[in-house]
Amino acid sequence: MLCKLPKLINKHNTTQNTSTAKKMNYFDSFKTLICFVFLLESLAVGQYNPLLELPSRDEVVEMAGYGEEKLSTVLVTGSVNCEATTFHNGGATQPPSWPIQGALVSVNCHSHSTKRKKSKSMVAQGVTDEFGDFIVDIPSHLHAIPDLEKICRVKILRIPKGLLCQQAHVKRQKGLRLQSFGNGIRTYSAGNIRFKHSM
Repeated sequence: MLCKLPKLINKHNTTQNTSTAKKMNYFDSFKTLICFVFLLESLAVGQYNPLLELPSRDEVVEMAGYGEEKLSTVLVTGSVNCEATTFHNGGATQPPSWPIQGALVSVNCHSHSTKRKKSKSMVAQGVTDEFGDFIVDIPSHLHAIPDLEKICRVKILRIPKGLLCQQAHVKRQKGLRLQSFGNGIRTYSAGNIRFKHSM
């Protein structure tokens, strides 16, 4: 057999020459090195080793929590309505209101704050449905932030043209409150955002 481990030289053997022993020792070491290289190649080619296999991109993405299956969901809900300034109904003043469909809504969060300047960044957008309601799904990189309601606000970017409604305070942003949580879903509500009908 070619790949035998080298034999140890008996130091007490007086019949072998010292130079011959050194040559044999070098030869045995070289033979051992060659056997080691062949052994590594046979392991790399012929056998499956799960410890040497790297995870795929999809597995790494899923382990990090950004895969197809979301680990958590954070939603911001609310409604946008237009209401008349005043409406008299049998002596009682009651403002009738109607939903605004197609309003563009944005959720803005503080990206970082300093003592001098607070900067905001747009996180996500949504559009109101025929009932004036909106649901905005917050990106997953913000899910771990505690007290999200303290750093995020909802703002109406635009309403459809032709409506005779305008927001009471032009730069007003609506704060959030935690409405529900459970089963990996947190829901925040911006409540009812009202526009005044200009007659």
